[in-house]
Amino acid sequence: MKVKIQKPSYKRLKTKNSTASDPSAVLQTERDFKDAVLTVSVFVNLFILCVWVALQTTSQYDTALAQFFLDR
Repeated sequence: MKVKIQKPSYKRLKTKNSTASDPSAVLQTERDFKDAVLTVSVFVNLFILCVWVALQTTSQYDTALAQFFLDR
């Protein structure tokens, strides 16, 4: 019994000459920018939270921590 193996058909994708006018590229770039801003914002807020927790949990190093993190 012979088994016929089909070769995959590779269809050529239609592309435009100019990608600047492609609205999906603009939307993806906008989304990537928003994601980057959100990521940076989350890390800044986590840093501020860590400083606040460090200042709240210890009274021995309050002055040193405040000067190191806030006076710069």
